[in-house]
Amino acid sequence: MNDTRHTPPDVAARGPRLSAADRQQRNSYLREFIPAIVAFWVMLAVVSTTVDANTSGARLWVLVPVIPMIGVAVALYRAVQRADEYGRIVMLECMALGFGAAMLASMALGFLGGIGVAWTFGGWLVFGIGMTAWSGTLLVRGIR
Repeated sequence: MNDTRHTPPDVAARGPRLSAADRQQRNSYLREFIPAIVAFWVMLAVVSTTVDANTSGARLWVLVPVIPMIGVAVALYRAVQRADEYGRIVMLECMALGFGAAMLASMALGFLGGIGVAWTFGGWLVFGIGMTAWSGTLLVRGIR
């Protein structure tokens, strides 16, 4: 017998319900991950537009976007530690999609490089596309 009397229609339309523990794990991960990835993108934009490669400190300044990625690595590690078996499978699927997106971007940049189109920040673009696809997929799976 399907008992939908106690489930409000707007909640049922959002997809599978998460347990309180699952919601807490997801929210903990997002609280740690989103600020770090936003800081990465901001720092990357600032560094790519302001650092002059001809200055003496340029080699240090261009490494600044690595700092928030330490926070991402910590958030991911902690999320895997908190996740149950199903959560680990979801993470693996999302990582696979992020890896695929990064490889497609890398291949496109490789082909462009083959005809002489070189992009200084191509490596960052590949990394950013992979990370964005990974986190975006994780968010979409969490919403469904």
